[in-house]
Amino acid sequence: MPQTTVLIPTYNCAKYIVPAIKSVLAQKYADYELLIIDDGSTDTTEEIVSKISDSRIVYLKNSCNKGIVYTLNKGIEMAKGEYIARMDADDIVLGNRLQAQTDFLTKNPDYGIVGGWYQVTNENGKIIDTVEGVTDYGSAQLGLLFRNQFTHSAVTMRTDLAKQLKYDPEFQYCEDYDLWVRFAEVSKVANLPAYYLSYRWYSENSCNRKQKELKQAILNLLSRELDKIEVEHTAEELMLHAGVCFGMAPKLFKNEEKINGLNQWYDKVFASEVLIQRYDEEWLLDFRKNILGKYCGIY
Repeated sequence: MPQTTVLIPTYNCAKYIVPAIKSVLAQKYADYELLIIDDGSTDTTEEIVSKISDSRIVYLKNSCNKGIVYTLNKGIEMAKGEYIARMDADDIVLGNRLQAQTDFLTKNPDYGIVGGWYQVTNENGKIIDTVEGVTDYGSAQLGLLFRNQFTHSAVTMRTDLAKQLKYDPEFQYCEDYDLWVRFAEVSKVANLPAYYLSYRWYSENSCNRKQKELKQAILNLLSRELDKIEVEHTAEELMLHAGVCFGMAPKLFKNEEKINGLNQWYDKVFASEVLIQRYDEEWLLDFRKNILGKYCGIY
């Protein structure tokens, strides 16, 4: 049995899937199956994949387009590896990702998922940004209350936990964010401080096309998480909180009145008895300062 299942869902991604597959096959780590689940593509994906000869490749195709959550859960159910390394069909694996992440999970059995840093490229593969996620467990766990701390296709997770939790169709478009939150409730979570993925951003990228649906799903998720820490919130307060999550802070908090409003909201959040009991007081103060600085530009 392979130690790892590299899970790639794909839909009409024939243009990019070859370099994605080749980047996996180029990894020095070799103890994996490459499970590609085609969600009813109408392009030449099947023909292209069939021409790549490697015994580790398993290609399956849905009878019709059933959506990303169905396809990912099907992959989780079929995964033979102890770990599942997620990747998308238009991305590129970097560095020694598979070896490093499987080694980390093997050495740290209390961690359920591990991610990594990534670079963002345009349609032609030109680097347009780099993103370095938090690497310590506390900041990653609590940080999920404010913003998704993990890049979906840069995460490796424990298969046994993934089979228990699975992706929730109620949170389609932010199904990964929801899953990481639930992983963080039953295990430790963190990012490794290295670039392990090249993430392609372009007009047909699903996240780019579904911004309205994505934001509504995240609003629902954030409201649920605020309820869990017993912080009552109005619709206006939820939108304020979500503005930080959506990366809109530089536009939202341009004057003293807006900044005061955010601080009053955070006074309410960080007064949560759930958080006070869960985290050290000094650590919480530092975390709040870091959030205001990193996400809002307020120092």
